[in-house]
Amino acid sequence: MFVTAAITVLCTTGVAFYARFLAALCRECKPRQGGHWVRLRLGSGEDAVVELPERKKPVTRAA
Repeated sequence: MFVTAAITVLCTTGVAFYARFLAALCRECKPRQGGHWVRLRLGSGEDAVVELPERKKPVTRAA
């Protein structure tokens, strides 16, 4: 009886942990409206065109 109760508590705690972790992960990854592009556009002047910075060459060797 004690073993069954201990396993039940352990599994319930594990499920609660993963549910809380996934909820925090979803809140963290939620896209923010307005974000980076609006700040670039507002800071660049009225008729200025925002250009992306050039990318660095990709590394062709293994890490």
